[in-house]
Amino acid sequence: MKTRYEDEQVKVMSGEKDWYKRAGRNPLVEPGFTPQLMARIEEAANETSTRTSGLHRRFSRMAALGGLAAILLLGALVWPFGPGAGLDSTGRLASLFKPSSGAAVVTPSVSPSASPQGLGLYKISAEFELGGLKYYMPLPLDRNKSAAMAVETSAGIVWSPPPPMVDYLKPKYTHNTEPYTLYLTPKGHAELSADSAQRLYVFPLYAGGAQSYLSLGGLFGVGDYLLYFSGSYKIGENQKRSGAKLFVMDVRQAGEGKIPIPRELLITDEASQVYKSFMALNSDKAELLVVYYTNDGKGGYIQHNKLYDIATGSAQVLSGEITTENAERPSKLHYGALTLDSKDLVTIVHYEVNGEQRSTEVDMKTGGQWFYDWWYEEYGVKIDASSIEK
Repeated sequence: MKTRYEDEQVKVMSGEKDWYKRAGRNPLVEPGFTPQLMARIEEAANETSTRTSGLHRRFSRMAALGGLAAILLLGALVWPFGPGAGLDSTGRLASLFKPSSGAAVVTPSVSPSASPQGLGLYKISAEFELGGLKYYMPLPLDRNKSAAMAVETSAGIVWSPPPPMVDYLKPKYTHNTEPYTLYLTPKGHAELSADSAQRLYVFPLYAGGAQSYLSLGGLFGVGDYLLYFSGSYKIGENQKRSGAKLFVMDVRQAGEGKIPIPRELLITDEASQVYKSFMALNSDKAELLVVYYTNDGKGGYIQHNKLYDIATGSAQVLSGEITTENAERPSKLHYGALTLDSKDLVTIVHYEVNGEQRSTEVDMKTGGQWFYDWWYEEYGVKIDASSIEK
């Protein structure tokens, strides 16, 4: 025989209650199902059970909390990534970043793994491996941990947590409600949390208007310097995004009791999407090499380059051809507690500066041909980038 409590739960799960209808047809996958909506649902469920006995009320509360944790944990894996995930010029550039040791964003682990101690019931963890050491970033359940960023610099680990987002019901209106922030944590300190870190910089929330927001792209650690891309996006039916700009920050100033002030590195944006254009950071020399191409009118391409001094922002054009080659780099694959040796295929660029031969990894593949070549290797379908560019 069903109890009154069980009968009410059947009605709730069958959609007979108005509060459940607001969650959408399938709350585990539909973008409108937010933590705020879940809180209202939980409150309505508790009001429904107030007429039950004291024992049933306590059980109802425990069941509601358990269900909330489970739904939000799954929701964190299926919610949209937010404004930075668009296929605009900024999003496309970010999607082509090639992580490299000490120079680019290390992708947080998205595979199931044991959570670090002390995270708590309503916390998830973005995990990183930098300089051979492991770090983790505790985050609330409603954050997209794949948007967390952390890089290694000479001053320590610079990291940025993903800010909270709202308006999942209207994707074109989805935006962050708090500004992006950069923090500095000493090397070897495993937990990346604001309580044990130095706050480096807080970005403005708005970018020239109440409907325009500032976004933060990839972080890159280059010795004493932090490089990052930043742009803006305007919410609305015709959502607009600006092209990303590259900024430099001297993180050594933080150790001197100063507030690091970012400055823009005025890199060329000419034909950055053409053929096999790319950017490469050389941490040993604190320099950025930008290589881009233009059509020669004969079905081929002309190579151009600029080498930027990160400390001063000055640039020079290198003489001679710049070449690239693929190489294997030892890496590790983590499956929970199991770690396996692996190899990553990376692209190495060779160039000459004042008679000195230099080499470094390609960090950002901005030209479309890189993707078309990968597509050919994976699926055997060859695509000519020049036909698309025209």
